[in-house]
Amino acid sequence: MNNFATQILLTQLKTAHTAIEQTMEGVTDEVAHFMPPGKANPIAGTYAHLVFTEDFFIHDFLMKTEPLMTTTFKDKTGASEAHPTDWQEAYPKWLKKVKLDIDQFSKYAKAVFAASEEHIATLTDADLEKNIDMSSFGMGNRKASDFIANLISGHVYPIMGEISVLKGIQGLKGYPF
Repeated sequence: MNNFATQILLTQLKTAHTAIEQTMEGVTDEVAHFMPPGKANPIAGTYAHLVFTEDFFIHDFLMKTEPLMTTTFKDKTGASEAHPTDWQEAYPKWLKKVKLDIDQFSKYAKAVFAASEEHIATLTDADLEKNIDMSSFGMGNRKASDFIANLISGHVYPIMGEISVLKGIQGLKGYPF
């Protein structure tokens, strides 16, 4: 590792990845596709959003490469369809209809998490200070360190809470602790 800031960000990310993987324990295809009442989304859509977003954000914005979903895992993510780029119309519908083969999607998620951790471990102070243009998502410019801490690691915890609640209403243990 290159510096203390990188160590902190990497530890934060590894902890988040471990927590979401533990939260997903016991989630079967049936549990993942349970349609909750009201406006809540099923675990499948929520979890797919988390993993697809990390894959895209880390590879496209930080690494400047194609994401795993279009390379190594093309047609092998375990998702019935890719995450839409239209956030207004398609995305809310996709959350409710995407189907996951949980075992296959878990392999994809582990690969995404490993790629993210591997890349972040290489970052220098100068890398962490670079601006990332997130204006296409309505977020302006973000420092790479903020991008990693909040849009990658920080994204895991609210998703983990949603999944925990959805497991709980199905009679399963939610949080792993």
